[in-house]
Amino acid sequence: MRTIHSLFGLLLWLEPVSGQAAVSSLPPTGTELPVLRVALPYNAFPPFVTGDPNRPGVIPELLAHFAPEGKPLDVDYIPEERSKKLINYNQIQVRMESESWYRGKTPMCWSQGLYWVEDVLITHQNATVPTQDYQDFIMLGRFGYTYPTVEQALALGQLQQKLFYSEREMLDALASPVKEDRRFALMSLPAIRWLQLSNPKFITALKVHKVVDTAPLQLQFNHSELGLRGCAQFRDFFERFRHSTEYRSILLKYGLDIKGVPQ
Repeated sequence: MRTIHSLFGLLLWLEPVSGQAAVSSLPPTGTELPVLRVALPYNAFPPFVTGDPNRPGVIPELLAHFAPEGKPLDVDYIPEERSKKLINYNQIQVRMESESWYRGKTPMCWSQGLYWVEDVLITHQNATVPTQDYQDFIMLGRFGYTYPTVEQALALGQLQQKLFYSEREMLDALASPVKEDRRFALMSLPAIRWLQLSNPKFITALKVHKVVDTAPLQLQFNHSELGLRGCAQFRDFFERFRHSTEYRSILLKYGLDIKGVPQ
C-alpha cells in the first residue's frame, strides 16, 4: 500500500498549538479523523527516517505495508518538539518514539519494539573522553531528544549542552577540532554508520566509543479512539510482519540486521 504524503505537516508546523487557537482547530467532540495521521522527524533520524525520497528509511517503508481497515496512512514530516504537542491535541495520532525516552505525562499506547537502538559516545579523535564525571564537558545533542544516561548531570549543571537540528549537524561540529576539546555526542550507532557512508570526514576525524544506552524504537499512539484502534491493529500487523522476508529486506537495504528486532 502506498503511503500518502501531504501538505498537512507544513500546515501544522505553521499553525499555533497553544491556547484557544489550538483547541478550536480540533475536530468536534465525538468525531474521528478518517485516517491515522503519522508524524515522522522533519530533520531525519537515519537510517530509520532519512529525508531522501528515493530511500526514505526503515519506518516509512515499514508503514507503507500497514493499512488499517484498508485505509492508507497520512504520513507527514514535522519537527520533533512540534509533533510532541500535536499528538496530545489529537492533530496527529502516531509518532516515532521509545517508551524509554518518553518524558510526557499523557498516557500513550506503545507498539512492540521495531528495532533495538544502541546509543554510543562519540568524540573527535583528539578530544578528552568523559569517563564517570561529566564536569566541564559539553554534550552535543538534538532539539527535542532525551538522553537518559546524562539527565542527572544536566539537571545538576555539571554538564553543558549544545543542541542541533540533525545528527549530520552534530557530527559536522564535532569533526571540526577545537582547542582543549571536551565535547562529545550521544548518537544511535545506526545513525553515525549511515552518515559515515556519505562523509569520509566522519570516519577519519571522529572516534566511536562504548555503547551507553539501548532502547527499542517504537511507534507511539495517543489515546483517542482512532489512536487506540490503530495501536491494536498495528500490534497485530507487526506481530506477523517482523518475521517476514519483506521486513528483512527493508532492514538489509539500510544496513541493519533482522537480529536487531526485539522478540
